[in-house]
Amino acid sequence: MFGVKSVYFYLIALQITCIKSLKKIYFSSDLYNKSLKSNTPRLIHHNPNPFLLSIITDYKEESFKISEIDPNLFWIEDKKKNSKRLHNFFWLNLIDRKTDSKNIKKIIYLWMLRNSKYKKNIWETSSLSARITSWILNIDIILDNANFDFKKNFLDNIISQSNHLKKIIKFEKNYLKKIEIFTALILSGLVFNEYEDNYKIGIKELENLVKNFFDEDGFPLSRNPKDLLFLSRYQLTGRINNYP
Repeated sequence: MFGVKSVYFYLIALQITCIKSLKKIYFSSDLYNKSLKSNTPRLIHHNPNPFLLSIITDYKEESFKISEIDPNLFWIEDKKKNSKRLHNFFWLNLIDRKTDSKNIKKIIYLWMLRNSKYKKNIWETSSLSARITSWILNIDIILDNANFDFKKNFLDNIISQSNHLKKIIKFEKNYLKKIEIFTALILSGLVFNEYEDNYKIGIKELENLVKNFFDEDGFPLSRNPKDLLFLSRYQLTGRINNYP
């Protein structure tokens, strides 16, 4: 009996490994990346408050002086100890909005040149969700005085990454990562009229998460107070954005 169980669990593990490998190959293909493209938003319907990013970010640095950084060297990853934290763009919460606009555009432009197509680590669920959220919450300064090509490329990148999130929701089992996805989708649906369905999907999935993740007293079934704090911050951000 023990031998049969061992074989069963081995086959399950093998199946999971194969599925993950196939997903990685498919996500990296030109066919998949083309499937993520859709219409460029024509208008920005709502400019969210950029200071909402401070609610959900865990950055502790007092300042992030983009003006003192050469944008051409920003993405030299072999010199970056925290490259994952840079790719989530939560550091936008720390910028000087009066002086850093030009360098931010250059940094994002270089990011888009290298990473507009799926890459496993850079498009990891939490990092990607945070990036969309950070970009949207700072969309006013990012697109201020931007030329047509930059604006189109930037908006297309937000939509492509949002489309990827919609495709992988069903695969994500981590409730904390799910709420990050929902936040990014809800924001994209609020900002772009053409993608209102993103808002509806995010709200529907969020309602399901609340039903399944909290007990009758409103406490996470994980019994972890940190999970409650994490979820509360994202829910607060969503509520404020719904009532500008």
